[in-house]
Amino acid sequence: MTHESIPPPAVAACRSTRSSGRRPNADYRWTARKAMAFLDLLAAGESVAAAARRVGMSRQSAYRLRTRAGEHFAQGWDLARRAGHARRAAARERLGGSPR
Repeated sequence: MTHESIPPPAVAACRSTRSSGRRPNADYRWTARKAMAFLDLLAAGESVAAAARRVGMSRQSAYRLRTRAGEHFAQGWDLARRAGHARRAAARERLGGSPR
C-alpha cells in the first residue's frame, strides 16, 4: 500500500491537535508520517500490535487514533488490513498451507 492509495483527508486527519499549551514530545504522539507508515505495515501483513510497535507506538494508541482521526483514516485502516490479509493468504497458498 502506498501513500497515494490512501484518501488525502486521511493524511490530514492523522495530524495531532494540541489540547493544552504544551507541545508534546513527537516521539510520544502520532504524526502523519507515523500513521502512514503504520498503514503501510498493516498492508504488508503486520498485525496492529506489530505495526504500532514498529512505528514506536502502542496497539492501544493505534485504536484510539482510529477513533479520533475519523472516517478517512478508518477507511485507510480497513483497506490496509484487507490488503494485509490477502497478502498473508497468498503467502500461505504459495507455501502449500491451507487458507484460514
